Amino acid sequence: MPTVHLSLPESTYRELKQRAAELGVQVTDVIKFYIKLGLEKGFTPRGDQGETEKMLHALSNKVDRLEREFRRKTVRLEGRYKELEETIYFLIERIDMLEETIAEMKARTRAHGAALEE
Repeated sequence: MPTVHLSLPESTYRELKQRAAELGVQVTDVIKFYIKLGLEKGFTPRGDQGETEKMLHALSNKVDRLEREFRRKTVRLEGRYKELEETIYFLIERIDMLEETIAEMKARTRAHGAALEE
């Protein structure tokens, strides 16, 4: 993904940082939003902040929803991982038991074969 480096006045950065904190997102997300908004709608007079606020709120809600979905899927994946891990341990134990049984059967077969030869 292309990267753009910006030099901003300290006051602008503080304002962006404050806005990001209000929305619960990162500063880069606010910058991306403003860029997208500017590209889609052009620049509007400063008095038209209602629409911008609505869009920022919608963006914040979307980020919150994505974070909740990510957490839910992470918990679900952790559960599935635990199930798979337990299944693998069970299978390893079962294989060990079968190998022991086979070894015992081979020993019995050898003993039985030796007894028949006598």
